[in-house]
Amino acid sequence: MESLQRNNTTAAQAIAIEDGSIHPLRGGNHTTKYFDILRQRRALPVATRRQDFLDFYHDKQVMVLSSETGSGKTTQIPQYVLFDEWASSKIVVYTQPRRIAATEVAGLVAEEMDVELGQEVGFHVRFDKATSEKTRLKYTTDGLLMREAMEDGIFSKYSCVIIDEAHERTIATDVLLVMLKKAVSLRNDLKVIIMSATLDADKFWQYFGGESTTSMLNIVGRTFPVQIFYLGGSGETPLYLPLAISTVQHIHQKLPSGDILLFLLAVEEIEQVCSILRRHTQGLEVLPLYSALSPACKKSVFARTSNRKCIVSTNIAETSLTIDGVVYVIDTGLCKESGFNPRAGLNTLLTAPISQASARQRAGRAGRTQPGMCFRLYSEDTFNNVFPQSNAPGILTATISPEILLLMAAGYKGLGKFDFIDPPHPEPYLYALQELTALGYLNADGSITDSGVKAAKLPVDPVWYRAILEAHKLNCSEEMLSLAALASTQQSIFVRPYPLRYVADAVRRWWFDGTSDHLSQLSALHAYAQAKFSGKINMDQWCFDAFLNRRVLDEVLNIRNQLYGPACRFLLGSLRSTPFSDEAYALNIRKALARSFFYRSAFHTGDGDLYMTVHSNYQAGIHPESGLIDCQHQWVIFDTFIYSGKQYIQTVTAVDPTWLIVRSGVLSRR
Repeated sequence: MESLQRNNTTAAQAIAIEDGSIHPLRGGNHTTKYFDILRQRRALPVATRRQDFLDFYHDKQVMVLSSETGSGKTTQIPQYVLFDEWASSKIVVYTQPRRIAATEVAGLVAEEMDVELGQEVGFHVRFDKATSEKTRLKYTTDGLLMREAMEDGIFSKYSCVIIDEAHERTIATDVLLVMLKKAVSLRNDLKVIIMSATLDADKFWQYFGGESTTSMLNIVGRTFPVQIFYLGGSGETPLYLPLAISTVQHIHQKLPSGDILLFLLAVEEIEQVCSILRRHTQGLEVLPLYSALSPACKKSVFARTSNRKCIVSTNIAETSLTIDGVVYVIDTGLCKESGFNPRAGLNTLLTAPISQASARQRAGRAGRTQPGMCFRLYSEDTFNNVFPQSNAPGILTATISPEILLLMAAGYKGLGKFDFIDPPHPEPYLYALQELTALGYLNADGSITDSGVKAAKLPVDPVWYRAILEAHKLNCSEEMLSLAALASTQQSIFVRPYPLRYVADAVRRWWFDGTSDHLSQLSALHAYAQAKFSGKINMDQWCFDAFLNRRVLDEVLNIRNQLYGPACRFLLGSLRSTPFSDEAYALNIRKALARSFFYRSAFHTGDGDLYMTVHSNYQAGIHPESGLIDCQHQWVIFDTFIYSGKQYIQTVTAVDPTWLIVRSGVLSRR
């Protein structure tokens, strides 16, 4: 490795080092498995373009790389770059929108390089990491690197930043692109690679300056061909669940060996289909795949078995994750699409057609180990004329309040003129400024306050900084920190498996508090923690009986531990707690929530469970999973205002309206 010169390495040099019997990084001989994997790596389409890639990489400071799914770019390109950047003594960092993909790819690359995960190759995702002083190739999420860049805007630790799956256009990716565009103008030794599997490549190329500053390479070819089959006729997917199930059964009964990957929309739907397939299909191992699954369940998806597998997944399997053995893909052509209405402060979650880019990504999951087939449960006319070409950028479809606060805390000004690749409409900016001003994070002139700077550094939604402060005044900041951790997970702590859904609903009432969903969640978390730390209870069985998700609860405890130090620092002391036996326990927590979520308040209309939101004057029902159904409290605050077929307020707590008067001045200005 000492012979390599930065940005002057050839493919032949790197290949010679890889082919050597002595491990170049840790000494000693390579394992036999290493050479078996190396032969497979050399068969990937990207391997034939290694020297071309290096030529383009050396030519310009920024590079845009596009390729078909299955070319091997996700695992191979970072390794090619690592060899070329070895002499820099800096880290090569790779970003990926999803945590599970970042950690899985890190593990795969560590195996390919014949090193221990956490040493030369590591990962760092939200509240979990495996890195060391030896780490030279780091896998992380775009959101985490964005937060890191708030403290180090020139990415000084890194020689090269690789943004993968850029076509997904998450908010964090778009913010990173802006920051990297500025960083390369300040650091001429910083290299940037934007990797995309779609036609967005030209847009990225132009954004970074085009031919004068940016090189662009397209790698054509996938490992094996994938044959596409469309549904006959035209129009929307008819009764896609029964059709998906019958397609799985047809493949299993009629087609040659090979695993099946079925894309569905939501967890409940996945569990329902898994239950049906297990009951009615012989000799098929049916496995769910979604982000809330335990690590053990996820591992079973990737493990080799003698039986044919059918993996039923959300779009988590759409990118980067490689499941060996998948030959058949069934694509329903649908997804859950989130959006945001800034006038109402309303989040939306609706069933929508996927993009053509997503359809290609899904098809690309087949054909990794042999020729594959993709069964699209929609017509070719629907694909060509209904599906949009690519996904809408997240910055155009979501609230941007947290990102605005982060950028302002990092010293960026004039955000209305910020150089986004696709600038948001002015209304989301206005909503963000109003919300942040209401919370006390911005001054009247738009400058950031000390509280705003501190809130930006806490890796949770900004409202929780104020909630912890208010709770500290009422001696319940310990409990509020737990609520902040509970709100920061992507999945619910409660589970509702399809075959036992009615039992789960009945058991969930154990935790219900008729005045607060927040208190209900807190009760479940405290019960779990008490049982776990007793060391005398089988926690898997305990969680099964209580219909609680152990993985998510452990994640909550981990998040809480990570938040504890920063919270103590900004509170200038230890957190405070009110004993559960104290009459003020629940009252103080509800008061603190009211003083923090005052701008998300609603009053009862007098009609069933129907409420009117104060700020936007919209009607909404209480979410069906709430413990406050039929309680008809006069005033409530809520975490989320959401539309998913109907308008609901979600995670609700009853409050006394006098508790909201503390912030009435801000309320009236809004």
